[in-house]
Amino acid sequence: MLSAPSSSRRDFSSSSLALWLMCLGLFVVYTGSKVQMQTDSLWSIPSAASILHEGNADLDEFAPTFSEATDYARTDHGGRTYYVYPPGVMLSAVPFLALAEGLFSLGRPLLEHLGALGARALAWLALFQSTGKVDLGAYHRTEQLIASVYVCAAAAVLLIALRRQVSARAALVTVLLFGLGTTAYSTASRVLWQHSPGLLAVACGVLLLARPTQTARTAFLAGLTVALAYVCRPTHAITVVVFTAYFALRFRRLLPAYFAGAALVAAPFCGYNLHIYGALLSPYYRNTLDIAGPRFLMALAANLVSPSRGLLIYSPFLVLAGVGFVQRWRRRELAPHEKAFATIVLLHWVAISAFPIWWAGHSVGPRFFTDVLPYLVFFLAFPVQRVLEAPRQHRALAGVLAATAAFSVVFHWRASTSYDVHMWNSFPVNVDSAPERAWDWSDPQLLRAIPARFRGDPR
Repeated sequence: MLSAPSSSRRDFSSSSLALWLMCLGLFVVYTGSKVQMQTDSLWSIPSAASILHEGNADLDEFAPTFSEATDYARTDHGGRTYYVYPPGVMLSAVPFLALAEGLFSLGRPLLEHLGALGARALAWLALFQSTGKVDLGAYHRTEQLIASVYVCAAAAVLLIALRRQVSARAALVTVLLFGLGTTAYSTASRVLWQHSPGLLAVACGVLLLARPTQTARTAFLAGLTVALAYVCRPTHAITVVVFTAYFALRFRRLLPAYFAGAALVAAPFCGYNLHIYGALLSPYYRNTLDIAGPRFLMALAANLVSPSRGLLIYSPFLVLAGVGFVQRWRRRELAPHEKAFATIVLLHWVAISAFPIWWAGHSVGPRFFTDVLPYLVFFLAFPVQRVLEAPRQHRALAGVLAATAAFSVVFHWRASTSYDVHMWNSFPVNVDSAPERAWDWSDPQLLRAIPARFRGDPR
């Protein structure tokens, strides 16, 4: 038999200190990883600056910065230019930018005497307060810091949620795998993608729905949470629908509170869209899905197991999330909220595979699965607990978990510290022009994680 874990270890794993140290450790890793690939996020900080300085979200004051290279991230409506991506992204940056601008402005006399550190802070302040032609690339560090905060916060919320389901040690190990062995690290923490604040909203949704009881307060917060997720990324519409159905079927009396929470976000969101686009939803939210398309089945497989976009290739330990779900289903232990989580993952997989750009453009591995990682790691926690409680009785499971976790962490670390992994998207052929490269086993993106001197490949 296994000896019981020491009380000190048990107490530490469940302590607030363990949570804060985990967040600090992840933040240090994220901000110390040099890759910061600005693509969709290019106009997020200028849009937030426009909100703070001019009281609107248009980018007209930055017109001299417009170029063909950034056209994809801008859209023109009513004679004004706007950031094309969801407003939740730019709004998620506003509190951090307002705080930084306020502190640096108040501390200007002191910063002038702090040498290089003070000079950098003042240079950032001058950049943030400038208009006209600005260097968008200079915001990459700002984006990384904000994104890292959101992903760390998501990890903290998940840890709290999982401590209610499994042992504190199992919860901690599971969340560390989420934070270091998935695209939460190599994508969401790199720059201010839609995924970054979206992960926090979904993690809060997991925490709220997994509660043993629901009240008007938790229903209100659940409605608020799913609405916030949706204004960050349209694929969270699936979470909105499933959560709403969950409350309608199980807690109908709480629906008014749930809708009240959602309305706090939905009303200004729809008002914003009506004002700018003349419709309740922007064009970005009205992309069509083609389930009957000729590539749908191929895309389904690609998003799971293709050598350059497969979820189970780049975070193979997540296969144990499926194991955890199946085992709980066979034992008739699945709670209603767990069925809801599984439904969201399944529908999300279908949706991203029916999307015209199913390969997720220029990205790392299974970027499109980033949004449902909190649901997946919820089920992962159960096999992790079995391994930690009785490793000798589950040697095969422990071996699989250890090997797949090590591979995942190393890959996502390399993808966050080496631009070679990202260059796969462009060389030798742009993946947007040849998405079939996702299936090319002779040149998978994961091999670009191996340093070129060991690959013997100049790419």
